[in-house]
Amino acid sequence: MRKKTGIAVALAAMCLAGCFSLERARIRSIDKEHVLVSNYGWYLFHFIPIACGNASLDAWTPWVLFRDDVTLDKIQGRFMLHTRGQGCTAEDLKYETRESVMLEIPGLNTPLPIPYLLTYREIQLSGTLSKERKGDGE
Repeated sequence: MRKKTGIAVALAAMCLAGCFSLERARIRSIDKEHVLVSNYGWYLFHFIPIACGNASLDAWTPWVLFRDDVTLDKIQGRFMLHTRGQGCTAEDLKYETRESVMLEIPGLNTPLPIPYLLTYREIQLSGTLSKERKGDGE
């Protein structure tokens, strides 16, 4: 019984843990690449990170506990590393942040019994990459 409970708790923790992702798509009509970098995590009382997606380059797990990786500078750093690695320049950068209280009634802005006990935060940064041409910028 304890083994099954331990496995269930571990699976629930992995499902609730944050997630970091870097997604790419080629736009053939204009010869550019669209890149979306996103990360999300769960926080206690809106400020204490519980589990977030691991934005480190040398990540050995897809999530990290008690460290705040859901920040614009960490996401932007990974975006720019990808951009430089592709030998491209970034254009049309846009970012979006979302925060919500976990126990919120849909359609209302009133959280259920304990406000801000567990909150969700997500950040996304997207942009297009274009190849640098020799002679540009001279």
